[in-house]
Amino acid sequence: MRKNVDPNLYFKVVQGILLILILYVDDIFLKVSEPLMIDCKRELASKYEMKDLGLIHYFLGLELWQRPSEILIS
Repeated sequence: MRKNVDPNLYFKVVQGILLILILYVDDIFLKVSEPLMIDCKRELASKYEMKDLGLIHYFLGLELWQRPSEILIS
């Protein structure tokens, strides 16, 4: 579901778990639990040419650090 607040913000509830996707030009930020992330990336890759660059370190000029239960933004 696309949000009216930001046309690049999408979210979906799958099996009671929130999936968040932020799209900017050719970058995607995806936040969801590991099993659903694998399924989501597989589904996106079947429709679009993409590659997984691993954990995010920079997004839109922001520096990010990830921990199992949080994302820190500098």
